[in-house]
Amino acid sequence: MSSIYLQFYRFLSTVIWLCLLSAAVAAQPGVTQPEEGSSLGFYVVCLVVIVSLGAGLYIFRKNQGPKVEVSESQYNYQMSYATNDSYDMDANAEKDLEWLRKAKRSSKKHDEPRRRTLPEKSAAASAEPDEINIDTRAFQEKMRKLQYAQLPINSFSQLAGAKKYKPLEISDDPSLLTAIEQVNEEYEEDQSVRDVALRVLTAFRFRNSIEAIAQMALYDLSSNLRSRAVKTLADFDHESVFETILLACADPTREVRAAAARGLFRLSFDRAHAWKRIIEANDEFRMSHAARAAVESGIAAKSFDRLVHEDLKIAYEAFALVSLLIKAGETDVIFEAVLEHKDERIKYALLHVLKVQKDERTLDKLNELRVGRSWPTDVSDRIRDTMKSVEQVGVWTGGEI
Repeated sequence: MSSIYLQFYRFLSTVIWLCLLSAAVAAQPGVTQPEEGSSLGFYVVCLVVIVSLGAGLYIFRKNQGPKVEVSESQYNYQMSYATNDSYDMDANAEKDLEWLRKAKRSSKKHDEPRRRTLPEKSAAASAEPDEINIDTRAFQEKMRKLQYAQLPINSFSQLAGAKKYKPLEISDDPSLLTAIEQVNEEYEEDQSVRDVALRVLTAFRFRNSIEAIAQMALYDLSSNLRSRAVKTLADFDHESVFETILLACADPTREVRAAAARGLFRLSFDRAHAWKRIIEANDEFRMSHAARAAVESGIAAKSFDRLVHEDLKIAYEAFALVSLLIKAGETDVIFEAVLEHKDERIKYALLHVLKVQKDERTLDKLNELRVGRSWPTDVSDRIRDTMKSVEQVGVWTGGEI
């Protein structure tokens, strides 16, 4: 029996005992009361009993609480463990396992509709982002084409003259002249002596000292001394060291190439004028060596991306380098980029440089581009315009344009 029932019956028994006790006291023979007082006491006792019963009943119903419904399966499962005296492990274990199997099967049936709808929702959800991505890519491509018309590369209609620089003086210092002789391998085979001579030359910033260090950077047998010589030239930071450092970028030793690449981009003077000076020298041998060094070192390929840079100075430097490649006849890397590059703006820029330079040697390759592949309309029109522009400076007897 629950505690609520116990409390109620205790309360009820107490009230009954009080009523009986009051009645016994009133019925004693020695007590004499008026008739009206006796009836009044009886009514009071009855009223107390009624109020007590009502209060007890109210408290009992209030504390009884709502009934909890228990499903038949849960009830059977819990009742199997309710009494330890009547539980049989062998007999009831199989029943409990069977109940668990049924419960698991029913849960799978409820989950199947959800599992069937999930792939459909995920497929629909994945389809929407794909469409959005396609529209986004098309919009971005359109914006890139519009942006290309505003880039500085379109304003370059010719290669301006190179800026003149002040050449360094020649020194006749005896220590310098001795060091120049010692860095030459024909006079000094000991590497340690050439090392000391290089340190002496580093202290002299003159034309003849730079020329001696340049020879060492290109032709010394020690890769360590070559790399140190390249670094020394870069520290001088004079326009006359540019070509030597560029040629060192194609050195067969990785150590020297790394030193040359770092030194080339540490130079503070305008490198666009340095490229143009090589062109203006009109020396095919120098132009060819410089262009091949730029191609082999990867500088040329990197400059293609810089053609469409928004900075005027960066774009013009790349324009000057590509012009050098065309003048030197090293155009294979250019046409390969026109064929394979993913950014059409780079193709437009390279065709623009070819159009500006108007080199007759590029006509055959331009014609191969036009007839050998299916191009988008914009690229095809630019190839045709480039060919017409180049044709104006000479006679071309290839196919029709």
